[in-house]
Amino acid sequence: MINVEPTLNDHQVMQFIHNGYITLESIVDADFNRKCDAVEGGHLSDFVLTDEFRRNVLLHPEVAGVVRSLLGANFLVPTSAHHHLFEAPHLGQTWHSDGITEYGYGITHLQCYYYPKAVEIEDGPTMILPGSHHRLVDREAIAHYGDILGQLSLTVPAGTVAMTRYGIWHKAGPKLNADRRGMIKFSYFRMAMPKRDWACNSDEIPPYQHQGRHPYVTEIESYRDRRRGELTWNWLCGLAEVEEEIPPVQMFDSGIPLSEIQFHF
Repeated sequence: MINVEPTLNDHQVMQFIHNGYITLESIVDADFNRKCDAVEGGHLSDFVLTDEFRRNVLLHPEVAGVVRSLLGANFLVPTSAHHHLFEAPHLGQTWHSDGITEYGYGITHLQCYYYPKAVEIEDGPTMILPGSHHRLVDREAIAHYGDILGQLSLTVPAGTVAMTRYGIWHKAGPKLNADRRGMIKFSYFRMAMPKRDWACNSDEIPPYQHQGRHPYVTEIESYRDRRRGELTWNWLCGLAEVEEEIPPVQMFDSGIPLSEIQFHF
């Protein structure tokens, strides 16, 4: 079995609970970035299954370390992906959360965006709203929103992987040029029961530390965010009963257990 070491500590896990994303900049090799940038847009399966893509992206030590920290041991590794490729100028997308956004407090699904090429503001970057994963809404109900205080444009260098909690609000920003702008999207899923087995310095479980209010959040709503964060922290640490949720594997049959992967040398 491929050994993956967790890389996040308690504070970093709490930050992810609060913000709903982590960005790993410039981690993928430049030569492999160029190869991925040339891939056609649309659904990817065979390419994602190659040792090369797994080594350079899916099981890159920094990427896999975050996954191991948040989803536990023997997580499901993606067996498919989608290359969102834009070339012509466009007005951008509306705010949305993807597909069947899961309910509950547990973290069972990480949705990731890999950028083989640097993304500037005029390229129509992915935009996310930190903390919005706490709000389970009808995606059509948020489509009319324009700019939101605290939104973040992922203007990133080549080789960056952004890792988000499934359900975070996002969209493609307006694209002002005709340059090629790609993003390869894929997801990891939990198989293990939650417990505090990331990079810990002590066996003593610290209390959840709320990270403050996001700019768009009212004072009353911030109390709710704090409580949601506490519930997620307790769930991840194995302090709470694991609620019955829709098993992610039933919704997305697109992963292979880490224990079943072998690299061919």
